[in-house]
Amino acid sequence: MRSPIRFSAMILMSALMGVGCNGAQPQDPAAEAEVIAETAEVKQGAVGDVVLRCDEFQGGTHLEVVQTATGFEAAYVSEEYDPWDCRCTYTKREILGQYNQCRRSTVDPRIMNCYRIEPSGTIGKVVLSTTRVQKTQMVIGSSTTVNYSELSVAAINQDPGQTPRRDYVFPLSDCQ
Repeated sequence: MRSPIRFSAMILMSALMGVGCNGAQPQDPAAEAEVIAETAEVKQGAVGDVVLRCDEFQGGTHLEVVQTATGFEAAYVSEEYDPWDCRCTYTKREILGQYNQCRRSTVDPRIMNCYRIEPSGTIGKVVLSTTRVQKTQMVIGSSTTVNYSELSVAAINQDPGQTPRRDYVFPLSDCQ
């Protein structure tokens, strides 16, 4: 059973984010044609299950959100050279945040919000938010346009000793 404080915090966050039955409707006529879907809570899976993975162009470097025993964890993983032995590499895993809950869009599972609920019942100190960005670019010297999509990731961690915010952008095709 949910505590009244957590339930109130969830209702407040839903109202602030425009999620729910009475969410804000788009004002752009082109956006009105797009179907706005509800979010779904990410189902509890096995520990170590990858919920989201975005690969960078350089080999081995990626951002991942994985299932843990207590919720979810986001990390930026890269291959680093050993400074003492140039022939060796090791995997560096930089933790961006640990979360109690993750919610995914039912339209595209790569669009998600993960957050930690504080002991006081508030949300917002540690958040991971992804956004799909669709861009249209005109080729210089031509009337040809090119369309492409990106996944923008904002990792906010206001815990002491952490970098407050990190932003990443990945081609949408590089994220599963």
